[in-house]
Amino acid sequence: MAGTMTKVHVPVAEAVESIGRTARLWRLGGLSPWRLALRTFQGYRENRLWAFSVAFAYYSMLALFPLLILIIAAFARLPLSGVLENSLDAAYRALPEDAYDLLEKQVRDIQDRSTLGLILAAVGVLAMAGSQVFLTIIDGLNQTYGVKETRRLWEVYGMAFLLTVAASLLFMLALILMIIGPRLSQYLAARQVGMPFLETLLSGGVRWGIVCACLWVYTSVVYWLVPNIKLPWYWLSPGSVFAVIGWVVISQGFRFYVENFANYNKTYGTLGGVIVLMVWLDFTGLVLLIGGQINGVIHQAEQAAALPK
Repeated sequence: MAGTMTKVHVPVAEAVESIGRTARLWRLGGLSPWRLALRTFQGYRENRLWAFSVAFAYYSMLALFPLLILIIAAFARLPLSGVLENSLDAAYRALPEDAYDLLEKQVRDIQDRSTLGLILAAVGVLAMAGSQVFLTIIDGLNQTYGVKETRRLWEVYGMAFLLTVAASLLFMLALILMIIGPRLSQYLAARQVGMPFLETLLSGGVRWGIVCACLWVYTSVVYWLVPNIKLPWYWLSPGSVFAVIGWVVISQGFRFYVENFANYNKTYGTLGGVIVLMVWLDFTGLVLLIGGQINGVIHQAEQAAALPK
């Protein structure tokens, strides 16, 4: 009986302890928000995080279209309708117009020309390019924590590959979940439920909520697992909050700038969409790495505070 009680209470105790760790993390290691910001900026410069974000954008671009091929092939065999249309609608709201046009064109082409050989080639390219994305993140986050990579080669590459698979599955799950909002909105409209605010929330708010939730899960796992240092699990770290909010702000701000103050098509012609997408991916990698730098600064401050005076 005692053994049964122990098994029941251990997960609860671990959950409570994890929540306590997360709460302590928000003390910022004794640093003021201003001091944390200064140390983060200093770390950003010293660790050359912009170089890692450029590599992140390059490899993400290589991995994006093989991932689209696999997603479209998978959705074609699922008993679901409207997933891609809803996903493109969500992408239209988040991406600059040039980047969205490029993405939509590629999706339509893949829909028309998807073959078994193309799918097999996409698996191989995604495995290589996606792993390189996470290898870049590993190198960048090791820099933010001031540690060198000492894990065996197969462990690092294996983790990068598994994170690629997990990120792909999480992305597919997000696309599927994003049809829930519009479907509920249509359901209410069909029954003449006069709640415009709720319908707007379901059609737009659910999508942004799902995207932010997936980004939170993604960043939390990456910040916990990737650096070559034993770190505890945090439910909601300052770095994850920065990465999620920063990504939303940068995506919307960059879209506003491109659509109102810049016309890449006039300068780069048909390459305009590629340039815009690469810059957006660069910014995405940057906020991800800066979020890791924030957590790294807090960790180092906690370690310094724990040393005997």
